[in-house]
Amino acid sequence: MAKLNTSTPSGFPEFSVAEQRVVRHWKKIIAEVFEKHGFPLIETPLVERTENFTAKGGNPKEIYVLDRLHADSADQNPAKSRAIRFDHTVPLALFVARHFNELAFPFRRSVIGPVMRGERAQKGRFRQFDQCDIDVIGNGSLSLANDAQMVVIIAEIFAKLMPEQKFVIRINNRKILTAFFAGFQQDPSEFKKILDFIDNLEKNPDAKLAGAPIEFQERILEFVEMSGTNDEILENLAKFLDDEDFQNGVAELREVVSYLRQMGVAEENFQIDLRIARGLDYYTGTVYEMNLLNADGTLNTALGSICSGGRYDDLAGIFTGKSLPGVGISIGLTRLLWQLFDAKIIEPQKSATSDAIILFRSPELLSKALEVGRKSREILGISVENYFEPKKIQKQFAYAEKMGIPVRIIVGEKDIVVEAKEGFEDLKEKIEGVFG
Repeated sequence: MAKLNTSTPSGFPEFSVAEQRVVRHWKKIIAEVFEKHGFPLIETPLVERTENFTAKGGNPKEIYVLDRLHADSADQNPAKSRAIRFDHTVPLALFVARHFNELAFPFRRSVIGPVMRGERAQKGRFRQFDQCDIDVIGNGSLSLANDAQMVVIIAEIFAKLMPEQKFVIRINNRKILTAFFAGFQQDPSEFKKILDFIDNLEKNPDAKLAGAPIEFQERILEFVEMSGTNDEILENLAKFLDDEDFQNGVAELREVVSYLRQMGVAEENFQIDLRIARGLDYYTGTVYEMNLLNADGTLNTALGSICSGGRYDDLAGIFTGKSLPGVGISIGLTRLLWQLFDAKIIEPQKSATSDAIILFRSPELLSKALEVGRKSREILGISVENYFEPKKIQKQFAYAEKMGIPVRIIVGEKDIVVEAKEGFEDLKEKIEGVFG
């Protein structure tokens, strides 16, 4: 029989047991913060009609179509084509369309789950990955306070998950960018290309915008490199271009900043940055990107954007014919944690779920060890693992060490010895109070 290739398919990550414990912990904290702010978790289908994914925002080259190995001719009907979701925003719009009469607006939801994109697999970018999203959809209108709440939630999540890590959430408004381009008589069909150009300036500052006059490119650079405090940038924007749409965008940005301050977000954690454009074409207002900071306060560009999102005033309406403005943010959890593991910013040590493990010095003591394990779980209420294999105690120690279990309860004929790693002395003392 030919040997099969068991390596992980390109672009489809697989974390170690210890790393997956970190992933589950992050999902738990993220879900708790989402729900704390009024965003219940819902699930949508992994698969939808292909036409709905391509109708708004989906790049056909990156969408995975679902098919069977042995499909019959009836399955080839384009109307029956199904595709795997590439994000959680379009499925949200479809959910709202299907359940519109049941929902109370503004409708808030959160979701944590896998998506798939047929991107070119490369370091830190995957074809399958978990995203953690929150969105709020309004009916006819939606307060800009919702835009500010997104920043509040993200700041709280990362303060809990990475309390020692400094970060900044960068904010812009697409109305400002669009009006700026229009003010220079740029063809609206070229806006996406210009937005992508701005989006890539951080990675490639020497990039040129093909086909655009050099004067326009210079003016773009002057615009997006505007710096200073948030208030100074708002002041400069108010004088930069005398255009109604441009000034509406500035007013919205000013209002979001005001709400952020009222909601208690530290000034050091958010910054207006006119380089933030976001590539997806359904964003129409506020846009965000979050970055971790290096020790010297500069952006950690190696990790890229940690979290992103924005306002999309016309996404959900395409499926309902109604005005359903929305705003949301997304954490690319798989990509983020893979990079944090790779950069040794997070170094998982513990594979086991157990706080303690029961070991025994000879096979005859297994029954006694089982009783100790039962009592530990019942009386102490802690997570305790029993080792069952009749191996030498040194082999049992090696297992406990490899699994990263912090406390060892060693059952002997006459005594029970408790050993603990540094930082677990309180648990050791608690166990000794029962078996000492």
